[in-house]
Amino acid sequence: MADAVAAGGSAPPAAKGSEHGGQDGRVSVADRMNRIPTSPHTALIIFFVLMGWFAETIDLGGTSFLMPTIREYFGMDATTGGYYSSICFLGMFFGAIAAGRIADKVGRKKTIVASMLIWGVAGFALVFSPNVYYLFAMRFVLGLGLGAQFPVALSYLSEIVSGKDRPKFMTLYQLMTPVGFAVAGVLTVLILPHFDWRGVYLAEALPAFFVIGIIKICPESPLWLEAKGRYEEADAICAKFEQEAIARHKELPPVEVVVRSDAKMSFKDLFKSKYLKVTVLCFFVWFISMFSDYGLTTWLTTILIEKGFDVVQSTGFVTIGILGGIPAWFFASWSAKKFGRKKTFLIAGLCTSIFGIAYGASTTLVMLIVTGILYQFGKYLNAMMMALYTPELYETAIRTTGNGLATSWGRMGSIVGPIVLAGVMTSFGVYVTMYIAAAMVIIPGLLVFLFGPETKDKKF
Repeated sequence: MADAVAAGGSAPPAAKGSEHGGQDGRVSVADRMNRIPTSPHTALIIFFVLMGWFAETIDLGGTSFLMPTIREYFGMDATTGGYYSSICFLGMFFGAIAAGRIADKVGRKKTIVASMLIWGVAGFALVFSPNVYYLFAMRFVLGLGLGAQFPVALSYLSEIVSGKDRPKFMTLYQLMTPVGFAVAGVLTVLILPHFDWRGVYLAEALPAFFVIGIIKICPESPLWLEAKGRYEEADAICAKFEQEAIARHKELPPVEVVVRSDAKMSFKDLFKSKYLKVTVLCFFVWFISMFSDYGLTTWLTTILIEKGFDVVQSTGFVTIGILGGIPAWFFASWSAKKFGRKKTFLIAGLCTSIFGIAYGASTTLVMLIVTGILYQFGKYLNAMMMALYTPELYETAIRTTGNGLATSWGRMGSIVGPIVLAGVMTSFGVYVTMYIAAAMVIIPGLLVFLFGPETKDKKF
C-alpha cells in the first residue's frame, strides 16, 4: 500500500469503513498521516512552527520584566500597570475567538501567517510609543496577533505529526513559552541598563521575521484540506510525507482505519450535547490556569522587588526559575504517553500549587531559586498538558474553533488575573498574593482528572 503511494503519488485504496472509502475509493489522509514517522522535512516544518511561537513568547514575556520600568516612565500606578498587561490579553481574547473560526474556514497556514504579520508590525510600532494611549493601542493590536496564532498553530501542529509523536511535539511547542520568557529576561538584563525599554521591545520584535520560514516551508494541513473536500491537494501533501518516510524507512506500517463522521460542524455545535461537557471543562481549565499564570507572572518581578531585590536581580531570578520549564517538557512528553493525559494533568496541578506556595514563603536567595525552578516546572507542565490535551478533544472540522474558544477563555483569565492580583497585593501584601495564585492551579488538574475524557490513544 505504501509502495503504491511512493511510486505513483496517489492515495492507497480505501479500506471498508474509512471516511471516504465507500464514495471515492480513498483511504482517509488522517489515517495515512497517523502512521508516518517524523522525517527531516516534517522536522523543518515543526521547527518553523515552534519558532513562530517562540518569537511571540519573547514579546509576550518581555512586558513582565519591563513592567517596573514602563510604569515609572509613563507614571503608571499599580492598577494602570495591570490594565496595560491586560490590554494585550484583551486583544488575545478577540484574536483567539476570531482566528479559530477563520482557520476552520480559510485554512491553518493563511491564518498563522496573518497573525504573525499583525503582531510583528505592532511589535515594531510599539517601540515608537509617544504616550500611554498609543502604547495601549499597539499592545492591543499585538495581542490580536498573539491570540490568533496560538490555538491555530497548536491545531496545525497536532494535524501534521502522527499520534505517536503528538505528546513530544505538542508539549515541545509549549516549551517555547519558558524558553521565550527566559530569552526576554536575558534581553532585558543585557539591554535595559544601556538603553531604555524601547531598545528591549525593538530586540523582541525582530524574531517576527520567522514568518518567512512559515510562508516558504510549511504546507497547508492535509487534514484540513480533506475536511474541506479538497482531496487532491490533501493527497499530494500526504504522498510527499509518505515518500520521504519510505526513502528513510523502506516501508510504512499498514493504515489503521478510523471511522469518522462526515457531518459539517459549526461554532454552535460546541454547546450541543456532544461537546458541551468538554466546552465547559475547557472554560474552567483555561480560565483558572491563565488567571493564576499571567496574573502572577505579570507581577513576579515587582513582587521580588518588594522583597528587597533590585530590577536586574529580580529579572535574573525569574529568568533562572523559568528554566524549570525544560525538565517539564521531558516529563510531560514521557508521562502523557506512559500514564495518560489525566494523571499528568493532576501531577501538574499538585506541583504548581505546592511549590508555588513554597516559592511565596521563600526569603533567602537559595530558597527563591530552588522553589522558583520547581514552581515553574509545575506551571509549565500544566501549560504543556493544556496544549496537548485541548486539540485532542475536537474533530478536524471544528478543531481550531474549539481550541480558539478554549484559549480565549484563558485570555479572560489573563485579563482579570493581573488586575485582581494587583488589588490583592495592595490590600494583603506579596505573600498572600503568591499563595492565592499558586493554590488555584490544583483546580484544573482535579477537574480534568475527575471529569475529562482520556485522549491518550486518540487518533485524528
